[in-house]
Amino acid sequence: MARGQERVNPMSVIHALIEHLSDTDEIPAGLLAAPPRCRNVLGMRYREISADTRSRARRCCRRASWIALSACCSGAVHAGTTPAPHEDSLLDAFELGGHVELAYERLQNFDLDRTRGDNLDLFPFEVELNFLFEPSAYFQAYLQFLLLHELTLGERSDEIEGTQFVVEEAHATLAEPQLGLALQVGRQPFEDARQWLYDADLDGIRGFYARAPFSIELSASREALVQEDLLNQTETESVNDYVAYGAYGLSDEVTIGAYGIVVDRRDEGDRTVFLGLQSFGAIGNRLTFWLDAAHVRGREDDRDVRGYGFDVLGTYRFDLPFSPHVILGYAFGSGDSDPDDDRDGAFRQTGLQGNETEVGGLTPFRYYGEAFDPELSNLSIFTAGLGFLPREGLSADLVYHYYLQVVAADELRDSALDAEPTGDSRRLGGELDLVLGFEAVEDVQIRGFLGYFMPGRAFEVGVDTAFFVRLEAQYEF
Repeated sequence: MARGQERVNPMSVIHALIEHLSDTDEIPAGLLAAPPRCRNVLGMRYREISADTRSRARRCCRRASWIALSACCSGAVHAGTTPAPHEDSLLDAFELGGHVELAYERLQNFDLDRTRGDNLDLFPFEVELNFLFEPSAYFQAYLQFLLLHELTLGERSDEIEGTQFVVEEAHATLAEPQLGLALQVGRQPFEDARQWLYDADLDGIRGFYARAPFSIELSASREALVQEDLLNQTETESVNDYVAYGAYGLSDEVTIGAYGIVVDRRDEGDRTVFLGLQSFGAIGNRLTFWLDAAHVRGREDDRDVRGYGFDVLGTYRFDLPFSPHVILGYAFGSGDSDPDDDRDGAFRQTGLQGNETEVGGLTPFRYYGEAFDPELSNLSIFTAGLGFLPREGLSADLVYHYYLQVVAADELRDSALDAEPTGDSRRLGGELDLVLGFEAVEDVQIRGFLGYFMPGRAFEVGVDTAFFVRLEAQYEF
């Protein structure tokens, strides 16, 4: 799927929407429990907003976490105020949306050996349909289907499913706006602000409480409890996920959060617990930042797990022509100094992460590398970049990453590459990424991603570089 005018602060757009809604004292159930894909959840009131605000809101709301949304929207719910019922007919409570997307993707030399043919060219075509039913501020039902067909060329084309019909979302939301409470049941999107914790559609039940500046989320879910792809039978590992997340809005621009996540892999008898802190937002008009820190503990592969990781990144925008900005970041995931003992000191992410968001420009991208795309485990990642917004609706980012293993090892926990290091050196190499975004035409998004990975001494002598490219065009309706 797709992975987004001038850079707009999501919080400012959300505040504009809340101000509009608070004039009518009507907070739809979908907004109270708004997932990141919230462009439709404003229901009938959403249609009354200006086309420009609506277009900006669609883009921004998809990027914002539920925590950020709920912390804002709860401020519009006033004690003693009863949401007005919809005066429109029941038929008017239905809304249809979606998008069509064409793309081209090339994975070249991902085994770092040009003597073996492993190149892959993909031509994905997808149609996404969203069905919303919101008869009142207390109830919402939402369905989202994805039809995906991929034409594949190259030596690895047999690895790709040709056509898929996926039920991405199917959930209902009950809300009590006056109390700031909502309950969501079904297949629903789990996505934190920058997908460091999770970016997945899970089957489960989730409760929300939002009363500015506080918000709380509690959930229990299962990965693919019901078959996702209706055309292809797939076996899915039985994994239960339990999440507790609380956030506090320090200001309109800065949010802090704390969480506990339990990942219970029942088939393997493994269980890991993640405890962490998050903060993200803006300081002044020019500096945006994120900070994540987490500790993981539990049991995996018959070993006790004790690891820690963090990620900090800042983007500073200059008041100059073409709106240039610089990006600096550092991420660390602890390693295991003794793989033969009964304790694993390596950090690992939840397994649900996406590691993708906007960093200065319009377009979300894989902030650990478009080609390498590693999981943050036994890694130090240094990131520096330069970007521009030369005109409204156009952005370009050039980003460099340098990778070191914390402890030299002959394997990577997870990455997009098909090659493994030798364990003789910590220097995995570097990657240069170019990310382009075009959104100057309403409802049209054109994006380009190029990744060039240059292996270091950690890989065998004489290995070759890897190259990744993706071009995509999307029309929303």
